[in-house]
Amino acid sequence: MRKTERFFQSVLLFILIVFLSWSCSGNSPPMQPEATSPVSANCRMIAHAKGQTEICGVPRQVAALSPYILDMMLSLGVEPAGYSAADVTSDLLRQSKFDQPSQQIPYLGSRITTQPVNLGDRHSPSLEALAQLDPDVILGEDWQGSQSQYELLSQIAPTVLVDDEAGGWQQSIRVVAQVLDRAAQLEQTMAEYEAHIAEVRQQLAPVTEKYPRVLLLSSGNLKREIRTYYCSEFSRLLKALGFQLVRQKGNSPECSSQLSVEVLPQLNADIIMVVAYDETEQGDDQGWQARRREWSKIPTLQQIPVTRAGRVYFIDARLSTMRGPLAANVILELYLDRLAPLIR
Repeated sequence: MRKTERFFQSVLLFILIVFLSWSCSGNSPPMQPEATSPVSANCRMIAHAKGQTEICGVPRQVAALSPYILDMMLSLGVEPAGYSAADVTSDLLRQSKFDQPSQQIPYLGSRITTQPVNLGDRHSPSLEALAQLDPDVILGEDWQGSQSQYELLSQIAPTVLVDDEAGGWQQSIRVVAQVLDRAAQLEQTMAEYEAHIAEVRQQLAPVTEKYPRVLLLSSGNLKREIRTYYCSEFSRLLKALGFQLVRQKGNSPECSSQLSVEVLPQLNADIIMVVAYDETEQGDDQGWQARRREWSKIPTLQQIPVTRAGRVYFIDARLSTMRGPLAANVILELYLDRLAPLIR
């Protein structure tokens, strides 16, 4: 008897499910298979520093985990839904959003019209904030993710990490453009950048002819440490403009080597460029000005012929965290501004 009752109960339950399904569907056409939907038709596999990631459609909510990523995104006309900044101050860490991006994000914030979610410092982006943001895709750099960290990020959203050492931003931006489906904007960005290089090179031609040798340095404290700065966007642009980079005699062509104040007068340079920051004043624009004041107070440096000739220039090191096409354009304009008085 119990078996019979259970049988009829099962039959009634099946009929009820079928009836409800039919009622909900009404006269609507049958659902199409997901593979034929517009989003699925635009799925693509993105090769990047950590492997391959499938991206479908055009991502709307994009998390940018560094200024380098933000630079490339904005150059392609895409604003971030969330952002991890560099040198985040304690005050900014307490804010849930970048409510005044033009003031809170150096050089790039003026291009942002929204209020991106604050994902914390780029060295340790907040997984909790990322999960709450629920982005369509996460874009970051290879150094930001060990394999385990990458897997955690990938559980939140499809994650693509780029490596700027593999071809510079010119290669990284192609990956970013593929993720964001911005092929046309990529070509426009590259064309505008090449045109800018050619224009500035032509304007500075008299300078590169008369003062071709440039010593490129980096320092946050001249009395503590001075280093050459050869594997950078700053050095690459100097070479693209036609300058020659000065190296210490017998020094191997390393990206960076430490120099002493006493050695600098021995280097035969026509121009000195110092990419400057301040170890005690993170998050502001005072670093290059502090190094300029410090340079003027060191007697050994004042005796260098290039110093006496007024051909020592200081550049804001915060541009080195961006190092994308927008940063390159800013650096080009800074070079032109600093060296314009030498054009005769």
